[in-house]
Amino acid sequence: MTSELRFRGDEPDSNFQTWLQRLKQRGSNILVTGNVPDWISAKATRVLFGYGERRYRILALIDRTIDSPESRLPKHASAADATTWMIDQRNGERSIPAAATSAASYLDPPEKDDVHQLRDEIQTAISYYEERENGLAPAELRVGVDSLFPLIQRDMRATKQSLRTLGATVRGVHGMAHYHLRVADEEDVVSNLTPLFDARIELRRNPGMKAEQRWHVPELDKTTVWVEL
Repeated sequence: MTSELRFRGDEPDSNFQTWLQRLKQRGSNILVTGNVPDWISAKATRVLFGYGERRYRILALIDRTIDSPESRLPKHASAADATTWMIDQRNGERSIPAAATSAASYLDPPEKDDVHQLRDEIQTAISYYEERENGLAPAELRVGVDSLFPLIQRDMRATKQSLRTLGATVRGVHGMAHYHLRVADEEDVVSNLTPLFDARIELRRNPGMKAEQRWHVPELDKTTVWVEL
């Protein structure tokens, strides 16, 4: 619930919302951290995918710990929708709009932990939706990758290079992409990857409490308060 977020020490209606609106207009790439259960990651993805009618969602499933791909889609959305493109590297499968068959005809079946193939397919999906709509409005395109961990385990350098390329592509269509990395925000790998992203969303769930989030914004050198996810 980003409407409740504010930077620490600021008033509830302070410049976090202004910054967030600017981020949506220009396009963004966000790293999602926190050693949390799969269902919390799924909930965060639903929120970040958005609930508006004009949404084009690209979901990439990498991590073998994922329980339910459909749980990552907002209510009333499904993998069968023409507005959803799902890449499942875990099982070598994809679900794409019927009209995109020609655009995807050159793609090989998804390979486990292949970051180059993942990058190429996400770019293909972005191009398909952009051409279909003759251009996309800011924040209409949403990309979710869950998670980066198998990719960086296999090849950190290639993953970082691919993230730079994807980041530029997403910003080029003023889209919003988020990439899960289910490790504590203090881990060295987080600080290593942070320069590639516009912000980080840190997730947590303390015993007996609901799932919470806070945002880290390096551009402003600020962090928000914790609020319910």
